[in-house]
Amino acid sequence: MGKIYLLLLLVLLVTTAFLLFTVFFHDKETTVREDNNPEDSIGNPEEVKSPDAESDNGFIAPLDGVRERASKKKFGMYITPQNSPVQPERFTGYHTGVDFEIFPEELNKEVAVYAICSGKLLLKQFGSGYGGYAVQACELDGEPITVTYGHLKPPSIHAGIGEALIAGGVIGILGAHQSAETDGERKHLHLGIHIGTAINSRGYVGSESEILQWIDPCLYVCGFSE
Repeated sequence: MGKIYLLLLLVLLVTTAFLLFTVFFHDKETTVREDNNPEDSIGNPEEVKSPDAESDNGFIAPLDGVRERASKKKFGMYITPQNSPVQPERFTGYHTGVDFEIFPEELNKEVAVYAICSGKLLLKQFGSGYGGYAVQACELDGEPITVTYGHLKPPSIHAGIGEALIAGGVIGILGAHQSAETDGERKHLHLGIHIGTAINSRGYVGSESEILQWIDPCLYVCGFSE
């Protein structure tokens, strides 16, 4: 009888040890998996990609939620201080790009601007009417174009001149509202596409014949489907 009790005690000890061993290593494995969950990590802002779809030409939307953003100044509009949808207005001429407005909650937040295409950074500097801006070389249907991103915070443009930018990569952030970063303008993005390799970042031109040197960006970055 004593041997039977001893045997039962031995079986009980072995079973308990096995259960403790299983629970310990299961918890440890779970902890390791949770700590290495890539969804919990914070990536490099320079590697952030636009969530919007890619157009047929491989172009990417320059801002998150681009479909919902109002455009107060559309491509080709003839703007004067009297008829401008933005007041007060100091410019006159045909608008060479599209203005993408911010959402109200973005006024005091950083708003990332994405490269709409892949190509080298040609220029980054301060300029009248823009504050900070950048110009990128790209191709559209095999033909050269340059893309102007206006009203950016200059220190946020980390790429160097001649460095390749990837479509969907962050090129910079919008400048602060009515500051030197926007040359006193409201916080928004001016996006212009000029035909050819020459850098021409003018925001307005004086004639309809001159506007033919630019392309309406909304043909490629505004009409994304879900």
